[in-house]
Amino acid sequence: MSKLTIPSGLGELSADWLTHALRSTGTLTSAEIISFDSEVIAEGVGLLGQLACVKPQYDRPEAAAPGSLIAKFPTEAEENRDVANHFRFYEREIRFYEEIADEIELRTPRCYYSAMDVEADRYVLLLEDLAPARVGDQVAGCSRQEAELAISKLAKFHATWWDSQRLEDLDWMPYANDPVNRHVEETYQDAWEPFVERFGDRVPRPVLEIGERLGTRLNAILDEETVPPRTIGHGDYRLDNLFFASPEGGDPLAVIDWQISFRGRGLADVAYFMSQSLSPNERRACEMDILRNYHRVLTENGVDGYDFDRCLHDYRLGTLFWLLTPVIVGGTYDLSNERALALATTMIERSVAAVVDLNAGELLPK
Repeated sequence: MSKLTIPSGLGELSADWLTHALRSTGTLTSAEIISFDSEVIAEGVGLLGQLACVKPQYDRPEAAAPGSLIAKFPTEAEENRDVANHFRFYEREIRFYEEIADEIELRTPRCYYSAMDVEADRYVLLLEDLAPARVGDQVAGCSRQEAELAISKLAKFHATWWDSQRLEDLDWMPYANDPVNRHVEETYQDAWEPFVERFGDRVPRPVLEIGERLGTRLNAILDEETVPPRTIGHGDYRLDNLFFASPEGGDPLAVIDWQISFRGRGLADVAYFMSQSLSPNERRACEMDILRNYHRVLTENGVDGYDFDRCLHDYRLGTLFWLLTPVIVGGTYDLSNERALALATTMIERSVAAVVDLNAGELLPK
């Protein structure tokens, strides 16, 4: 861990601190940051972090010196931060960038610097600015072509880690049913009544009944999600965390925000994306084609013993499980930001529609 003091947020950043941080990782060798411009970005997009685009000015040219970078800190919203700390999301993401980010199939931003002090509740990441790539917009939704790209890239990533012996070495990344995740039942149950008070009029009664029963069955689903075959899951695979290539070219897709990464069934990622990043009509039109292509990419990349019927079952179960996201967000998080409120209501509409369309409620554990 770096001996540098960890800033609590953008207000504590300084040119001197940035210079020392970037020199400690070899990002800078001779240049010094003499000043910088900064701008808070993505308000209401990420509910668990605060992001700023930082543009340093240097005292001399240096070829590898970043012209801009993204500084990431924990959210200042107390309710949201409590949830993130409960599940060790900040620690998880920093460990991801420090230990395996360079090895995975998916394109991720380069990490220029990372540091954490768990006891002091301080965390910071300095990451590559992926501009001019275009970030997805979960509220707006995506096209079929973007969904096909996102899920086919995800399939190759999942296949690479599918039942890999190396999964056992990632002891900082919880299995789906790890004790830290089993608290999700309690979190969900605490959120249920406030969620119903805020948004119950948007949810059909049959789904409200499913949602109420789900609160005592989430851990049973987590147990099933941990049974092999297992891989690395992103845990928050949605449009707001995806960057699509600019017209100038480059990687067609890049993925950010690895706070909720886990070891378990890969279809959880697929279900989360499809049920909450596409409008119901768009999802209905392409859902089975995309799922079959996901399964095809798995098999082409060495996955065997996993037939499509099992794939479909895991997808439907994942769709049911991820009803928890709009419930916890809608019943627990600070939604005073206009974009955050729009995101929460969009999640609810899409997740509820997917549960109904797939008759996912019939998979509730007994």
